Amino acid sequence: MDHLSFNDIELTYHVRGSGEQVVLIHASPFASWYEPLVEELSGFSTLRYRRRLHRPDAERYRPLSVAEDARICMRLMDHIGWTRAHLIGHSYGALVALQAAIDAPERVGSVSLLEPAARGISSSEQVKAALMPVITAYKSGETAAAVDLFLSHVGGDKYREDLDSVVPDAFGDALAEADLFFQAEMPAVQSWSFGPAEAERVTQPVLNVLAANTVSRFVEGAELIQSWFPQAERLSVPDAGHLMLVQNPQAVAQGLTAFFSRHPIEQTDLARSG
Repeated sequence: MDHLSFNDIELTYHVRGSGEQVVLIHASPFASWYEPLVEELSGFSTLRYRRRLHRPDAERYRPLSVAEDARICMRLMDHIGWTRAHLIGHSYGALVALQAAIDAPERVGSVSLLEPAARGISSSEQVKAALMPVITAYKSGETAAAVDLFLSHVGGDKYREDLDSVVPDAFGDALAEADLFFQAEMPAVQSWSFGPAEAERVTQPVLNVLAANTVSRFVEGAELIQSWFPQAERLSVPDAGHLMLVQNPQAVAQGLTAFFSRHPIEQTDLARSG
């Protein structure tokens, strides 16, 4: 992995392949979930990265915003010399991709949203209540239990079996980055504001991706996304839930490849310049 540091930000990243450029965005604890998908995205140049914040010993992480994360993504693209790319965001990463599409539209060729951690769904209060044991466990110092409860909440009871069979170090990665997730990234989701007015500013092609066996909160999220973007293309991933990147990366890659072929970056640029 290569490294880039600036201010209190540290990025580890890996560029692979050749072809149209694709950036993969995820919450830091779960960035390794993209590894199986990268293997399937032949014919593209992929950028996978993990963002960390420096912190003094024994102190909490400083606040983070989705907008700052979008700027960090663009800074990394600058560093490696990419002027424009397709953005793929999963869960928290989908929020960052949407923000980047608004804040730096000239840099974003298309946006693929894989089950965003969207707010404003009808069951928001139920989701909030379901996450209370997660937060309670973390605040009690039971970090491993908090990570386990969170991943069970989004990925189902068999999530660990799925992860361990494909990305054996995934749970350890999540545990190592748990403080960053609970102290900075989860609050960033809560403070992020997005709705129809913001959606009108997204002019790039949008792919709305939903796994066939996912939990209800992400089904509601997909419908919310479609209400924001009525022209968005849809992709249903069979035999998978929220962990679709490890459960069925082949189907995800096939859908993404077809979407990118319909919206090549060069064609998008020409259309806009006209």
